Amino acid sequence: MPTLTISRRPCVQLALGLFFWAVPLPLGFAQTAVTILHTSEHHGTLEPLEQGSYKGQGGMARRATLIERVRKEAPLVLLVDSGDLLIGTAMSSVFRGEADIKAMNLMAYDALALGNHDFDFGTAHLKKLKNEARFPFLCTNLRPREPDICDRFIVKSIGPLRIGIIGLIGKRNYPDTFNRQALQELHFEDPIEAARHAVSELRERVEIIVAVTHEDTEEDLALAAAIPAIDVIVGGHTEGFDGLISKGLRTPEKERVELSGAGAVFVKTHRQGRTLGRLDLLYHDRTILVAEARNVPVTSAVTANPKVSQLVESYAGRLETETERVIGDAAVNLEGGNMAIRTRETNLGNLLADLSRGQSGAEIGFVNAGQIRGGFSAGPITRRRLMEVLPFDDGLCLLTLTGRELREALENSVSRLPEANGRFLQISGLSYVFDPAAPVGSRVKTMQVNQTPLDLSRHYTVVTSQFLADGGDGYTMFMHAGDRQNLELPLRDVLSAALKVGPLTAREESRIRRVGAQDDAAK
Repeated sequence: MPTLTISRRPCVQLALGLFFWAVPLPLGFAQTAVTILHTSEHHGTLEPLEQGSYKGQGGMARRATLIERVRKEAPLVLLVDSGDLLIGTAMSSVFRGEADIKAMNLMAYDALALGNHDFDFGTAHLKKLKNEARFPFLCTNLRPREPDICDRFIVKSIGPLRIGIIGLIGKRNYPDTFNRQALQELHFEDPIEAARHAVSELRERVEIIVAVTHEDTEEDLALAAAIPAIDVIVGGHTEGFDGLISKGLRTPEKERVELSGAGAVFVKTHRQGRTLGRLDLLYHDRTILVAEARNVPVTSAVTANPKVSQLVESYAGRLETETERVIGDAAVNLEGGNMAIRTRETNLGNLLADLSRGQSGAEIGFVNAGQIRGGFSAGPITRRRLMEVLPFDDGLCLLTLTGRELREALENSVSRLPEANGRFLQISGLSYVFDPAAPVGSRVKTMQVNQTPLDLSRHYTVVTSQFLADGGDGYTMFMHAGDRQNLELPLRDVLSAALKVGPLTAREESRIRRVGAQDDAAK
């Protein structure tokens, strides 16, 4: 049996040593300690975060140091990522995952479960990344037409243990959050059914089964309930949580549990590399006896790993020449943080929708909040920041929609509230009042287009992204639109052109109002 030791380092303390010896075991009982390290929602954050509430946290060079420490102290270690390696930073927009894969190679990842944004640059590019990676890509319930992009599952031998690993993408992800061109090259299977088949093939070949997932927490809980033969679920896609969820629970109530019988241990670390997830297990005879989960903060107190730091710095230097150039200014703070842009009108949302409408000549402009990944502080704006806020390449699209279809679109926009969701629309050329307490599908109460009541039978010209025009984020009513024109112009380029004209300014104008909310004057 491996010897367990305790580190006195503040960030990397071997948690198992604190309690495993308190577990009563029969004489001669053979047990194995194994540690699963996991990361989630990387989104191109090779460097520490530069904006927002978590400014200064993260960075792959610091993460590498923590991983190296754990490997020196823990007897057996598995390292996995739950997907969305791509999109979200200037580094990712320019190098498209190349630098991230090289850094993960240096950290010796064991597997990456693909997420929806890993397909944003197309399946051919994803295959190129896979060929550069020294670890497998997993997609148990997704079948790309392009061969050799990903595996249904793998068996990883770590010491005396054989660990079966599967990778799942949730039903709520597909097809709404996928690149529309990539969809034509993919076949999706129900994640629970695909997992059930994979687990049946793996069960007699391995000691532990780990599902690395990219789906909503509710879907992970359903997976755990449906397939008790899964031992561990490492989640992704949505916001992480501290501690773990064990059999019979729906929320993380503990960091350490003693287990009995079948059932998954479910963990999910925090996004963008802010923490390194750590799950310590004590295993015997196809049973996990004890589990402890912690999210280790990746802060400036952690020394950067020299090799990974050198890699990141080399790519940062290549990026700096182009992206550090100032391309314009913002006269005011432009609000684009997730909780704001995905739940209510903001001045940045108004600006982007107005620019889209002005560029196309459409009566109405729609910008889904999911394509906006941050805001701008008043002052100079660099190309780097522009690419971080608007990282997607899909172009604007001009459509003709009926008033009835417009109403359906706005119902879809507010359907997930109060949850912050990427389908929430920032708008131009219209205004509306909605009731968030009303049933989904009947929340929109009044609508006006350019200060005239909506005519359900009239046709209106609308500009939006190709992603929405192809039915993304649930906007299936756009797929039946007439007179479609792909303008092949990304929203990022439209904003870049506006920056060159003069300082950006915008305000909130009560375009979107809630029933019962004070109808304030324009801010």
